[in-house]
Amino acid sequence: MVQYRQRYKKGIALDMRRRGFSYSEIQNRLGVPKSTLTSWLGKIKLDDELVKKLYNRKIEALRKGSARRISRLKENIATIQNISSQEVSKISQRELWFMGVVLYWRERLEDDLRRGVRFSSADPYLLKFFLKWLQEIGKIPDEEITFNIFVGADRRAVTDDIIEHWSRAIGFPKHKFVHIYFQKAYRRKKGKRSGKMRKSNSRTLDGFIQIRVKASSLLARQISGWIKGIQLQYWESAG
Repeated sequence: MVQYRQRYKKGIALDMRRRGFSYSEIQNRLGVPKSTLTSWLGKIKLDDELVKKLYNRKIEALRKGSARRISRLKENIATIQNISSQEVSKISQRELWFMGVVLYWRERLEDDLRRGVRFSSADPYLLKFFLKWLQEIGKIPDEEITFNIFVGADRRAVTDDIIEHWSRAIGFPKHKFVHIYFQKAYRRKKGKRSGKMRKSNSRTLDGFIQIRVKASSLLARQISGWIKGIQLQYWESAG
């Protein structure tokens, strides 16, 4: 009886292989070890059309498998983000103050504060956060805030579109974007990069924004003092 079942499965396996099924597909159908399939089917030669068919099916299976993995990864990321976001309670004024000072500390060296308050980013959310910080912590009115745009030289023909994009992204009128600077993209030379701006891609087509605060000497001095205070507190607790 066992031999009969084996012969029956072998016959099906041979038929499936001649019709262009892969070893994996035959194994899933019959539940036969791959080593057994190899001994049964190893001498079967497939014509070019069947080989191409098998290859295309393999590529399609890989594509679907990759799509499923990406989908599961996105679902996991979304779940983690949702759980993590719920852990953040309402941000107090004190927390907002501290976050903005540390953010600016990362952005600029203390010596740069002598030139006034400036902040640069291509991330609209980060820009809006810093604007909120300027308004609520720095008590800077909107009239004192202006913006510069830095973008690749190859985007010169769509200046109006770029200004429109940033105006919508951070919620300030277009006349607040007083200057637009066009920069050369990176060029590769002997494996090294030169220039000031990364080569344009889908994420840098609209460049980045520099927030500038007029008459900012008082705020700049305050930020400098806050940073110094945080430095002292850190070293005292670390020491």
